[in-house]
Amino acid sequence: MSRKYTTLLIDADNTLLNFDKTENEALKSVMAVYNLPATEENCRRYSAINDALWKRFEKGEIERDEIKVTRFREFFSYLGVKEDFDPLEVNSKYLSFLREGGHTIDGAEELCRSLTEKGYKIYIITNGIALTQEKRLKKSGLLPYISDVFISETIGFQKPKREYFDYVLKNITEKDKGRILVIGDSLSSDIKGAIDSELDYIWYNHRKEATPEWLNAVAVVEDVREIGNIL
Repeated sequence: MSRKYTTLLIDADNTLLNFDKTENEALKSVMAVYNLPATEENCRRYSAINDALWKRFEKGEIERDEIKVTRFREFFSYLGVKEDFDPLEVNSKYLSFLREGGHTIDGAEELCRSLTEKGYKIYIITNGIALTQEKRLKKSGLLPYISDVFISETIGFQKPKREYFDYVLKNITEKDKGRILVIGDSLSSDIKGAIDSELDYIWYNHRKEATPEWLNAVAVVEDVREIGNIL
């Protein structure tokens, strides 16, 4: 591929940061505090509850604060917890553990270093809670390669909303959309946002899902290291 792009807008969770691993560790730490069984099935159930709520947030159906309350209320109900508990307190403990997780996807740091050496400007685009994302990114070791980080809580809009991407485009150096490339794993967040904002994109399909017929990606990759071979 000829050097068409100058600027990369890269998703954080499960594109550069290993959110699944961090979430699993944080959840098990919370469950230990409340003496609950941290089985793999229970962890999968929490992930399903949490993912569904974030999908609703992406669609604008609920506010971020509702996620903080609802996810542990639903999860503890599933576990059959009878004792009174404050879901916000549980959530606060969970976030304190989550902030400690700077795990990266295999090859992510090498990719960011290589792309920076090639002259690309890299920006992080991420939904999430600002303090949590900032601390995790700092722990990850990726920040030396990142020009700026755009977090939905700080901006006031979330991916895939047009307002989120408008804000990002206004606050980066490159103004030619044809020279900007979005890279992310979420079809409903990263890829939809790119399409709605008329930006090219690479889909990081690490879950090896079927490629939708409508997808018109620059590339579909299953390993982030492939991106370095494309750009």
